[in-house]
Amino acid sequence: MGAMKKLKTDDILTPAETRIASGYVSGMIGKEIASAAGISHNTVVRHTQNIYDKAHIQRNTNALVAWFLEKNYNLDLSEIKRRIGAAVLLAIISVQAIHTDFSSDFVRASRVRRVEARKGGRRRKEDEDTINLFSI
Repeated sequence: MGAMKKLKTDDILTPAETRIASGYVSGMIGKEIASAAGISHNTVVRHTQNIYDKAHIQRNTNALVAWFLEKNYNLDLSEIKRRIGAAVLLAIISVQAIHTDFSSDFVRASRVRRVEARKGGRRRKEDEDTINLFSI
């Protein structure tokens, strides 16, 4: 396995804090980071507070992610650019969520039809609603 690339924040943060910051950059929340790292959520919170103090940033994960990316990848993530980027990401995620929702409804409708065929044509009320969604 190759060595990890040295980050500019390695001179500021401990290895544990760097792992926590990387988790936030990856889009995880504190409990997910704790689970993935095999540590308690309180430990993640403590490391996160230390990162805020060392970086001299606002105490929110958006600021932490922006600081981490600015330091390590020389990205200019001023407040207005972050807001525009967040709006674009929200639009992309919303479209993706809507598509996923319809896809799961479609999968459910086909599953309902298979179960219905096995049961001899009996349907539940929820199954009717799902099937009607695709009958329109």
